Amino acid sequence: MRWPIFTRAIVALRKWGRSNGALRLRALLPRPVRSMLHRARNSVDHVPLWVVLPPAPAEPVPVRVVVFGNYFDDWLVRLSETQTWQAVPGVAEVLLWPNDPARPLPPPPADARSVIIPLSEDDILDCPRTMDTLIPDRRAVGVLRNKASFAAYVEEAGLSELCPVTYATREQVRYPCIVKYVNAAFGLGSRILRSDRELDAFLSTEPWGSGKFIVQQCLSAPVEYVTHCVCKGGRILWSCTFVFEKEAGQEIRQGVVFKTMTAVDPADGALAAIERLLLPLAYDGPCNVDYAVTPEGRIAVFEINPRFGGTLMLPINRGYLQQTLSCLIANAGGP
Repeated sequence: MRWPIFTRAIVALRKWGRSNGALRLRALLPRPVRSMLHRARNSVDHVPLWVVLPPAPAEPVPVRVVVFGNYFDDWLVRLSETQTWQAVPGVAEVLLWPNDPARPLPPPPADARSVIIPLSEDDILDCPRTMDTLIPDRRAVGVLRNKASFAAYVEEAGLSELCPVTYATREQVRYPCIVKYVNAAFGLGSRILRSDRELDAFLSTEPWGSGKFIVQQCLSAPVEYVTHCVCKGGRILWSCTFVFEKEAGQEIRQGVVFKTMTAVDPADGALAAIERLLLPLAYDGPCNVDYAVTPEGRIAVFEINPRFGGTLMLPINRGYLQQTLSCLIANAGGP
């Protein structure tokens, strides 16, 4: 049997420590991640490319998971930890594989089911369709990864009431407004403008119509929500929601910086609003949705990212990440 033999090989690698064998396996990880694993050796000691777990007794066929892509270092560290996978049913082997044309994926084993999970939007687009997977198609990725494309899609689909107003011309702008770069993630580069003078100063460096940014209605709320979902055909199969309280003086939530983060039930109407936005795209796979609730109780969706969300990768949220992975694997289908 493949699995016991491979398990013995990994045990041997761990015994070798920093021998050439262990380093050769880790060499397929991006260099910054290898450095991070070295720095974090007290908690993630000598994590190889392969993570091997005993097959779950309830699963007649063991599952090999291929985590595909080069994304944030902390994501790769979290997904290389055996603790992450031990509660995911049936998983016997995990490969962390870079998105690199020079590194073709190994053939799937004959005695296991293979599931591939890409990380970033680029990894989704480059993902080989030779294994079971649950990912959005190219159109859905194109619409959701670009804020201007998402705003145009919402307008064309007649769903504008679910999102803040996006101003099409300079003359339409009302203050305060928020400027967002179309391809930025985690709120990076966004800024709030409160006057014609501030907008003119911004436009002196980034002309209107450049396609690099959008200007939207600014909905300032003391708390914001993120709902992480796994979807199929635009329907939500699983979700979890966190509410974030901002730091004092923090107007825009950027990255994973916040005062408090609390797991909650989704706001009233939030899941229905998310499905309305995803159904026309027949969306498959994981996504995370950032939104606020207006004083009138209306859901205002800022963006939908067609990938995992960063807060799932925090150590405190490992249980939610395990639920996400379990749902993905259970619902992944063949090419």
